Amino acid sequence: MDIDAYSSAISKLTPGTFVPDVAPGGPASQPLPDDQAGAGAVSFKDTVKSLLEDVNDKMVNASQMSQDLATGKSHDFDGTIKSVEEASLAFQFTMAIRNKLMDAYSEIQQMQF
Repeated sequence: MDIDAYSSAISKLTPGTFVPDVAPGGPASQPLPDDQAGAGAVSFKDTVKSLLEDVNDKMVNASQMSQDLATGKSHDFDGTIKSVEEASLAFQFTMAIRNKLMDAYSEIQQMQF
């Protein structure tokens, strides 16, 4: 699986664009205003969208290569296995992120203010 695409997407995030930094006893931080966030910063929504599009592309490619191998259009057995495994790992990674986000949402929802 090509983890470089994920790490480069994550590295483009700027602190404060989706979750303000909160430190005990520290100054209260505010999210960046919309006009500053759009100036070169990548939002959390755009990052997630990019990652989901990448996973979808891998799954479509794996499906197409599997069909080509099954119908005899292709004889690239190793490439097909590699693309199917990449798609599977990317999907598992996506589901792990989804589960962590859902756990965090549940935890925040249970907080009493």
